[in-house]
Amino acid sequence: MKKLSNRLATIAFLAENYERVADVGTDHGYIPVRLLQTGKVKLVVASDINSGPLEHAKQTAAENGITEGIEFAVSDGISHLQKGDVDAIIIAGMGGETIVKILSGSDWVSDGAQKLILQPMTKIEELISWLCKNGFYISDAILAEDDGDLYLIVCAEAGHAPEPSAAGLYAPAKLLINKDPLLDRYLDMLISKLSRAAKGMKSAKEPQSPERLKHIESAIDGLKAMKGEINNWQR
Repeated sequence: MKKLSNRLATIAFLAENYERVADVGTDHGYIPVRLLQTGKVKLVVASDINSGPLEHAKQTAAENGITEGIEFAVSDGISHLQKGDVDAIIIAGMGGETIVKILSGSDWVSDGAQKLILQPMTKIEELISWLCKNGFYISDAILAEDDGDLYLIVCAEAGHAPEPSAAGLYAPAKLLINKDPLLDRYLDMLISKLSRAAKGMKSAKEPQSPERLKHIESAIDGLKAMKGEINNWQR
């Protein structure tokens, strides 16, 4: 099979130790094929909301000799799954708010029977906030780089942990604990993005939410503090 992007390869790496995996929004089916090629994963349920991408996924599987251990479903989110069907659920390449909508649409998800491997493209803070308020904690986090862009991938499991700080909603503490080599650049990106947002709110003609501005400024301070800890590694 063609070489996976760093983003997809990292997601597959995090999922390869689970026997039954769901890949939601599978697109071309690269992750399911990689998982089954490892010999560790016994079943992958590949789904997409549209039939077109699913046909591409079927073609990818056929081209790589994958005829067993893969199931295909046209499905909106995880409506095709039931409790206990899989051990891990991958939802990648979507906005954080879309991932929240998918997860909150099935009441069995929060029972913790399956691990969540999530890669939000936007609204990271909304996703992490939802997870922490609905019985999950971030068990792992890793950054991947493709063509100069950085992507956050989080693993969530059932359980309770301290409520994350404002900064932790954007950059989970696991990144710092793991000494992720891309963290320094990721923090720079977040600080720049949030600083622009705060500046825009302050200069807006229409009144802005003071609570939201306070949250963003608190996140910026926390992210700068994380950068200070990174400097301690490098000494």
